Amino acid sequence: MDSVKENESLISIKDVAEQLGVSVPTIKNWIHEGLLRSPLKGNILYTSFENFVSDSIGVTKLTTRANKQNKDVHDHIELSKHIVDLIQNQQCGKTIANDYEHSLSESYRNKEGIYYTPQHIVDDMFQSIEGNVSNKTFLEPCCGGGNFVVAALKRGFKIENIYAYDIDANAVAITKHRIKELTGKACNHIVCEDFLSISQKISHKFDYIFTNPPWGKKLPKADKNKWSNIYHTGNSVDTCSLFLAASLYMLKENGILGFLLPESFYFVASFEDIRKKVLNYNVLKMANYGKFGNLLTKSHSLILSNAPLNGKIDCESENQKYYRNQLDYNVLPKHIFNFTTNNEDNNVISYLYSLPHHKLQNNAQWALGIVTGDNKHILKTEKEENCVPIYRGQDITKNGFSLPKYFIDKDLSRCQQVAPISFYYAEEKVVYRFISNRIICCCDRRQSLILNSANLFIVNENFPLSNRQVADMLNSDLMSWLFRHIFNTHKILRSDLEQLPLFHKYYEHYTVFNEENFLTYLNLEKHNGTYRVRR
Repeated sequence: MDSVKENESLISIKDVAEQLGVSVPTIKNWIHEGLLRSPLKGNILYTSFENFVSDSIGVTKLTTRANKQNKDVHDHIELSKHIVDLIQNQQCGKTIANDYEHSLSESYRNKEGIYYTPQHIVDDMFQSIEGNVSNKTFLEPCCGGGNFVVAALKRGFKIENIYAYDIDANAVAITKHRIKELTGKACNHIVCEDFLSISQKISHKFDYIFTNPPWGKKLPKADKNKWSNIYHTGNSVDTCSLFLAASLYMLKENGILGFLLPESFYFVASFEDIRKKVLNYNVLKMANYGKFGNLLTKSHSLILSNAPLNGKIDCESENQKYYRNQLDYNVLPKHIFNFTTNNEDNNVISYLYSLPHHKLQNNAQWALGIVTGDNKHILKTEKEENCVPIYRGQDITKNGFSLPKYFIDKDLSRCQQVAPISFYYAEEKVVYRFISNRIICCCDRRQSLILNSANLFIVNENFPLSNRQVADMLNSDLMSWLFRHIFNTHKILRSDLEQLPLFHKYYEHYTVFNEENFLTYLNLEKHNGTYRVRR
């Protein structure tokens, strides 16, 4: 950082962010790019701020961001007027709902977590509703365009027994219109309210609760913590977790709950606490519907009952149907719901974890690859004086690094984020690709530098396996199969690697690693692209 000269004025980074209408991290990136000067932590030299907003580069940066933001906006007041006109003109309710959804800007939908449910998913989830429901109550905590509410009416729920909430007045108006259109009656229980707030005031519970809650809606941290404390969701504070916990609180004994949830709910560590809560209920079904609309993630349904566990869960994924034992998820790392793995494959997973093994958790030191903050100017495509090779994730192979494509000055002070240099220059370390659906790593003994598309770890001295032995085992086809069937991700996360079983006793039988010998030791055989225990 620069030193502060006498009489030089400073302005806080937060104030600059507010004045420019950008985030604090964006301002910090511009500092690292050298566009703003920060002689004192948390502050910017006022003259550099003035120069930035008048300089052509700064103007270009701000204009680009403004154009990007303005490109994805809608006039909500005008849109609301348009919806009212359509309803007053008795237009088809389903068409209005579809038009409204498509008129919402992508940024608004992301902020509010709005992803309306396709009809075929609603219909499939409703297959879990059996018997006569004419005297049963139905709740939709976030009704959106009304697909679940309309399905409930068609299924046989009486209009006076249907309750629904949404904070979007347009969504509520559309849902009411669709009910009136279908029945000729008004429904007094469709209310424009925040379900999380209203749930504390509702005195009765419900027989059926079905919804597609907001996914990743932006809420103040204080609000998330408040609802987490009320509904005991621990570290699971995403809005879909909070809505699920509040709905479980509202569910009658023997009642049925159906939620459409993002794929992350089933696999990501931050959802572990809510997954543990779900396992206290009788899970009936999980289904994988893939992606819909503009979603970048897959959608999965969760159907459960507030009843004693029966142990079996019906699962559907990629046109396959099978069952899973609910107890499986109590023993998997982080209580992951890997329901897209069938029962036979999961038996192999359970078998592997039953064998003697060690884990990397608490047995290794970890470090991230180097973040330059400005690859274009800091990385070199030709080796220059005082420069050394630096490797990307894609440069890592199971047999070492491929030829370097980039070089970097040994002096890393210009870089945005650098781990303690001793990690990179360790006598021996394991480096691995970060973005990948299979584990690809190697043992590096050349004190190589790596970019942030790669990470590293060094096993502790008292660990029964060496860095090389761990790398060889992680590179096996079996370990990649195990990783995919538990974690189901395209990122190789430290927290996931730490949970994999490492079979240290293999090396009591073999001096070097070999895939065939590894399967023999584990008493496994390949079977139609997967693995089975030898009989």
